[in-house]
Amino acid sequence: MSLEIEGDTFNWVGLVISVVLFGLCVGCAANEATVVSLAKAVEISVTPIQLVPTSVATPEVAVPTPAPVPSATPEPEPTATATMLPTATPVPSTPTPGPTPVTIRSASDIPMAHDFDLALFSGGTLTMSDLRGQIVVLNFWASWCPPCRWEMASFETIYQEYRDQGVIFVGVAVSDFEEDAREFAEMIGVTYPMGRDLSGIARDYRVLGLPTTVFIDPEGQVTRFLKNAANEAVLRLFIEGQINARGG
Repeated sequence: MSLEIEGDTFNWVGLVISVVLFGLCVGCAANEATVVSLAKAVEISVTPIQLVPTSVATPEVAVPTPAPVPSATPEPEPTATATMLPTATPVPSTPTPGPTPVTIRSASDIPMAHDFDLALFSGGTLTMSDLRGQIVVLNFWASWCPPCRWEMASFETIYQEYRDQGVIFVGVAVSDFEEDAREFAEMIGVTYPMGRDLSGIARDYRVLGLPTTVFIDPEGQVTRFLKNAANEAVLRLFIEGQINARGG
């Protein structure tokens, strides 16, 4: 927009812009003066803050405390202790024959031999009265008894050795089947009289276990009562004793 005055053209737009710009410059100058005056009126001391780096905390590591070393306790010195040595068993002047343990019961328990009737495997019967005047070895046994089976061969051997000197062996099978007892006796080859106890002979002679062997002298007196298996040496010892007591 323009206005012509006395032949010149007047530019109104440029005038308005110039006025606005002048006003802005005056406002800026006033504001700057105000800020300067406030700064002088109030002294502001700004102390710069210096950041001092702090040390970084190092985590503590737990150091294991060593276990206390036990003090060396001196061990007591062993004291000399006297050890009791087993005393030697005196050796008898007369050697005891045979390794087989034998229990001997006093003959006073059965002073006289009981009479009996023994049914023989070979047939017939045998009584104690028939054997008077002889040395009798009365053996109680059974085919189911291992020690009885073991000693029977020794009995047959000793019987053959002394039969001509008035010694008789008699086998009495106790609590046994006749067939089993007879078969075993035949297998061993027993030749002396044998039979099965059917009349309580073992009870009369107080037999409590097998094998049991009773020695009877020629007068019918019980002289030895053996429990457990007897070997040849034991049998020979007692038989020789009976022969010597008889006077040969």
